[in-house]
Amino acid sequence: MRKILVLAAFTVVFASTALAQNGPLQYYPLTPCRVVDTRNSVSTNGGPIVGTNSSRSFQIRGLCGVPNSSRAVSLNVTVTQATQASYLTVWPSGLNRPTVSMLNFEPTDPALANGIIVAVSENAQDLSVYNNFGNVHVVIDVTGYFQ
Repeated sequence: MRKILVLAAFTVVFASTALAQNGPLQYYPLTPCRVVDTRNSVSTNGGPIVGTNSSRSFQIRGLCGVPNSSRAVSLNVTVTQATQASYLTVWPSGLNRPTVSMLNFEPTDPALANGIIVAVSENAQDLSVYNNFGNVHVVIDVTGYFQ
């Protein structure tokens, strides 16, 4: 009986992997790389902090090994030093902001992170980040891409 269960589990895992590789896009993992850190000095992907009811756009493609031909990215998004309870939304720049949050946080959180997969825009600035209340620093590490 044990041999049948092991074979069935192997078949399910193998079939799931094969299906994932036959989709319209292929995933390419990357060693995690910091692509945005608003705690750094003012630059394309550095400060200032994201303030109340505001958004900022950031370049992702062409940095940290993400090719310009990428269609989506796998990210770890972290917030730190929040001044109020709020939420963050991340989406492809140039499109309407979705009405969902990807990370909810409190000012008592020393740092809080969430992994996401998001399409990149065809604009020079690939992603937009929205903060609803207060001020917060945003750190984004890219972990892979799809093309």
